Amino acid sequence: MASRSSAEGVLRPSVPYPQLALVLLGAVSMLPPYIGPPLGLELNVSSDIEVVDHVVPGAAVVLCGMLSALLARRAGGAQLKASALALTGLCFLGGLWQAATHAPLVLEGGTPEAPWGTVLFHSAAGPVIAALALWLTLRESADESAGVSRSS
Repeated sequence: MASRSSAEGVLRPSVPYPQLALVLLGAVSMLPPYIGPPLGLELNVSSDIEVVDHVVPGAAVVLCGMLSALLARRAGGAQLKASALALTGLCFLGGLWQAATHAPLVLEGGTPEAPWGTVLFHSAAGPVIAALALWLTLRESADESAGVSRSS
């Protein structure tokens, strides 16, 4: 693959799969309030709460994940690495937000108002996003300390 130079750095030829996985997970995390009801996985929650619990953090993860993926393809200085580190950290906060806002739902799981299938459908993405983003953040931080350059 071709690489090009720019003021920000050199474009790397590899695909940043972990960051793209964050983007995909962020997009999927926004869907439960909208595709759940047709699938019979509906909760009695206002649409405002669903936006705050799913759409806002999911959109933040998508945006930060896409920017992180773009930065992951650039071989640059400390400023680019710090930006990528901050973006994956923001993805972690988005996943943590989803996990924390769904903790009461998980505690209600198994009741007639919150069957387990619906609870898992609504709450599974947050912890997965948080774990992946934390791993990426810690990996980038350790690589930066050791002076290692990764392509993804």
